[in-house]
Order: sequence, then C-alpha cells, then structure tokens
Amino acid sequence: MRVPERLTVAVGLLDVRPGDRVLEIGCGRGVAAGLILDGLPDGEYVGLDRSDVAVTAASERNADAVAAGRATFVHTALADADTDALGRFDKILAVDVNVFWTGPAARELEVVAGLLRPSGSLVLCYAPPDPEQVARVKGLLLTHLSDAGFIATATTHPLAGDASLLTVVATVAQLPGATVDEAPGE
Repeated sequence: MRVPERLTVAVGLLDVRPGDRVLEIGCGRGVAAGLILDGLPDGEYVGLDRSDVAVTAASERNADAVAAGRATFVHTALADADTDALGRFDKILAVDVNVFWTGPAARELEVVAGLLRPSGSLVLCYAPPDPEQVARVKGLLLTHLSDAGFIATATTHPLAGDASLLTVVATVAQLPGATVDEAPGE
C-alpha cells in the first residue's frame, strides 16, 4: 500500500526520539502508526480512534508491535479518553482531525494538556483540499490553542501538485516558577 505523502511528512515533523511515548489522535487504520513505530525501536506508541473498525484494522496492521507491547490501540473519542490510564506523552500527533479547528475543542485540548509531559509537543497537521482554506484553518487553530493555554507556531509544507500541509506545533504554556511536574491548572 502506498503511504500518503501527508502522513510521511507529518511523521517526519513529529521528530520521534528513542524512548519517546507517542500518542496519535485519530489513528485510523494504522498507516502513520507503522511509520512512527519504524522510528521508535524502544519507545511506546498509543493510537486513539473513535471508530472501532479503525482500531481493529490498525491493531491488525501493526500486529507485531502490539504483540511486542510497543503499540496499543484504544477505541475512544479524545474528549472521553481516560488520561490517568493513558499516562503522559512526549509527542502527540493528529493528522486531519478536524475537531481542533471546527470548534473551540476546549474539552479535547484540556485532555491533550493532561496527556502531554511538560516538555512534550502537540503536532497538528492538515491537508485542506482547497488551498484557500489553509489561512482560515491556521487562524482558527492558533486561536483555539491560545485560548486553551498552548503556545503554538504554524508552518506550511508543500506537497505534490498544488497541495500543502499545514502544520501547527504546540506546547502547554508553563507558568513562571512552575516546576517540571507542574502545569497550569494543576
């Protein structure tokens, strides 16, 4: 199966390091999971998806990593995720997960903030079908992230044809004087 270019670029931008704990929101059928796991020989990957069919397909596609305890796929909506059970992550990736720009996503971003380690990063990637949408989606994402207490930067990466990949990298803003174990709101 051919891997979509947007997934290859998104996973490359995630900058996975050995030993990282990586969460993918909207893991779909596990294509990006396979790319992430290839660069994560001794870390851990968790994929969330609200579709049970997708979780089953992702688990089957990445069966060796699941059997080795390197990958887990969870059927849940992000807003309903059990942050205590999932733990904290170094990197969180979401590709074309529209909830972050179609509305304030306050609950979802609260969950993300609870899942990120203090030095962790959230990487949101979108390949809008209409190039004219990029500026609109970028503005909404940056506003929603800022409103939820994140510091974010956006870049655009060219894809084949006239397409482009909008990438937003965000971290949870830290209060001055906060220790590594503290985050705003704790």
